[in-house]
Amino acid sequence: MLKIMVVDDEPLYRQYLINFMEWEEYGFEVCCEAKNGVDALEKMNIYNPDIALVDINMPFMNGLDLVKKIKEDYPNIAIVLVTGHSEFDYAKQAIKLGVYDYILKPFNKEELMSTLLNIRKIVEQNRLEKETRKEERELIKERLLSLLISNEYMLEDEEMKAHLSRLGIHINSLLIQVAVVEIDNPNKMRNDVSENLLWQFAVANIMSEIIDVKGENIVFNGPDGSIVSLIQFANETEWKQSSAYQYQRLCEVVEKYLKFKVIVGVGRPVRGLKAVHSSYIDAVVAIQNKLIMNNTKVIEYTQLEAMGMNNIGFYPSEIHESLLMGLKMNDQDKIKEELTNVFTLIKERKLSADYTITIFVGLVSLCLSHITELGRSIEDVFGEEFSPYMEVRKLKSLESSFSWFTDLFERIINYSNENKLTKSKLLVKKVMDYIDSNLNDNELDLEKISRNVFVNSSYLTRIFKKEAGMTVNNYITGIRMQRAKELLKSNKTLSISRIAEMIGYSDVSYFSKCFKKYTGISPSEYENARQ
Repeated sequence: MLKIMVVDDEPLYRQYLINFMEWEEYGFEVCCEAKNGVDALEKMNIYNPDIALVDINMPFMNGLDLVKKIKEDYPNIAIVLVTGHSEFDYAKQAIKLGVYDYILKPFNKEELMSTLLNIRKIVEQNRLEKETRKEERELIKERLLSLLISNEYMLEDEEMKAHLSRLGIHINSLLIQVAVVEIDNPNKMRNDVSENLLWQFAVANIMSEIIDVKGENIVFNGPDGSIVSLIQFANETEWKQSSAYQYQRLCEVVEKYLKFKVIVGVGRPVRGLKAVHSSYIDAVVAIQNKLIMNNTKVIEYTQLEAMGMNNIGFYPSEIHESLLMGLKMNDQDKIKEELTNVFTLIKERKLSADYTITIFVGLVSLCLSHITELGRSIEDVFGEEFSPYMEVRKLKSLESSFSWFTDLFERIINYSNENKLTKSKLLVKKVMDYIDSNLNDNELDLEKISRNVFVNSSYLTRIFKKEAGMTVNNYITGIRMQRAKELLKSNKTLSISRIAEMIGYSDVSYFSKCFKKYTGISPSEYENARQ
């Protein structure tokens, strides 16, 4: 609802205008009235109106002087002059100052409402554009920070600092510590992307408030639904004086008010942005040892070092992501490939029995979470006698474990195939398949996809966002960028322009711009880093 301020020196006329119509029925409300320009400026800051209906002829400060002042101090407020015929020349002058429109007295309801409805369209469009720009800035921020903790970070420190500074994030210290927060209640995380993001947002807000350090605490969403915090310290003394109690307090507040549990992994402090990935890995390793640490809520990597457990290895989250995608797409070959990677990792790193059990429990949790997302119970898929965690404890060898997990995932896929997907999930899968098959089409867009899957574009937009957690265009861009990274990484004979063409970009410079926006580095920088 847009707010209107009425500015006129005549009390009776102000009252007449306020009662002129049922404002709420048209999406407006009169938030305040002012008797002159000086009074109006005092109330502007209090009521923040969207529209000001201003009389020209007033004492102390006339309408034109008020218009100048409003345009200087409150440029987003739309101004409509209410004037008589004798002041017509003033009205034309006011248009040059940036007044949206003027209305000559006497006017009828239709004239005024026509002007106001036109203003509303402009105001709403401006708000939408502002929100879009804000969302784009947040997306860029998330991607830059995600790049910073990833093993693909290639930028120089000063270049990354400059990028972040433009987004309002200032890295002032070289000593940085990463903490990762994991929501430890899969039943709370339902099959609702927006609700999951809401829980992440709530935890991130609490973390920003509770973790009190002299340097900046940068909090953002990490992989697998985690929340990541980058804490800056001026020096080692300041770091040593920081206390794990704050993280303990975070766990207590979340459990008390949000009614679920979180686990915090804390990495070692590192120097320089290039080393941030190392501290992030420390934090993830700490969380992955939650079972071994007897369900401790806050696990510091330094604790693992002291216990001689710091070399037990790191289980890449990318494997979980690929397994989950394999389940969603009912891709048995993909799942078998990733399970092979898991067991190869266990063998090569000679992981301890406790840590191996931790990985197995994670795989089981992944399966059970997916079944819950399908809207089914565990008993529906595996029967009432199924006790996966007990079965895991009984496994005698890696070979038998591999067979057991392969069978576990296969049973879920068979169940999914036998039980039809919902209409909306089938539509999203159809859209994803179409996009994957037509990635090289430089005219691929929402309208074209809608025509080919025979649904209305507005309906597709809503369903896709609900089921996939992103817009169709963002999915297309994400798939194209992943494909570009694969080609840059695996095929050194292809030129960047050829790669751009293969994934649907007719303009190589535009492709390079999109790639850098998505990954933080240019295609050539990414290609060179892989050589």
